[in-house]
Parts: sequence; structure tokens; C-alpha cells
Amino acid sequence: MAVTWSVSPGRSRAELTLIDPYTFTEWEEAMLAILDAPALPEDLRLLIERRGAARPTSTFVGCMVNFFRAHEARLAGTRAAVLVDNGVTEPLTDLRVGRFRIRTFRDAAEAVQWLDPDDNDQRRQGPRNG
Repeated sequence: MAVTWSVSPGRSRAELTLIDPYTFTEWEEAMLAILDAPALPEDLRLLIERRGAARPTSTFVGCMVNFFRAHEARLAGTRAAVLVDNGVTEPLTDLRVGRFRIRTFRDAAEAVQWLDPDDNDQRRQGPRNG
């Protein structure tokens, strides 16, 4: 299977890895498993690693958007960062499906920073005394 996923306990992040070849059914089953994971936080951040996969077809993208719409209530407030290969010519800058946001990145550090801006602010500020 060329689609794998994990949910990081104690963190508000899930990771989905796509490597060619894979089908929409495999992608959908992985997304459903992520959404059903017991450790899944309300403020989910999703990192989608697809640097090992070719650009999806427009039909595949349409099916993904339909999935996001069908699960909009669960995905509300969620961000998804998609890591793409440098060869991708027209990366998706910012797609919104209701309150679900998805954006493509070529740099993993930038993707993580966009996913968890609050964590990055706290790291820059250092530990808080209280």
C-alpha cells in the first residue's frame, strides 16, 4: 500500500504519506482512519507528504474536494500542509473548503511553521515563568 498515516499522540498533528502508485480509495480510507483515530485532537493539523508522488489528476483533486466537503464539520478549523516536489509547476497557494484550509509547500520547515504558528511563537519566546 502506497498510502500510510499516523497520528502523533500529545500533538495536534497527523501525517499522511503518499507514494506512487496509489488510488483514491486508498487515500480516502487513510483519511477516514485519521478522522476516526481516538487520539485525534479538535485542532487537527495535517501534514501530507506527497514528494514521492506525481501530481494528482483533476478528477482525483475533485474527489478530494468532495471528501473535504462531505467531512467539513469534522475538518472545520483544520489546516493541511501538502509537501510537493520542487518540480511541481503550479502549487496550490491556499484552498479553502468551508473552514478547512489546505496549502502546498516545497519546504518542510515552512509547512510546519504554517501548520503550528502558535508553537513556533512559543519556541521563539522561550519558556514562560509563572
